[in-house]
Amino acid sequence: MKRLLILLVALYASALGAQAPQPSALDKAYEEARAAQIALQAAEAKRDQGVQTEEGERTGSAAGGSRPNQNYFARQVILEQEVAQARKRYEEALKRWNDLK
Repeated sequence: MKRLLILLVALYASALGAQAPQPSALDKAYEEARAAQIALQAAEAKRDQGVQTEEGERTGSAAGGSRPNQNYFARQVILEQEVAQARKRYEEALKRWNDLK
């Protein structure tokens, strides 16, 4: 009898789980916009931290100093492109969310 009761409770619980409401299009759009915002913030932080030159990104000068070389500037372009892509994704997701509201 106890096993039967446990089985019935388990079946009832699984039936309730199967009937859980699906997230609406607005909920999905909100989550997408939120994820895109987090990705944008991460890309901006990565760009901001990437301002410092890394090994192999400075070239010595005749006067004894050094300056950033092409490797540094190429990395800066890549970081800016990542931010631009993340910003575009965020703006598109935000527009979809606002259109559904």
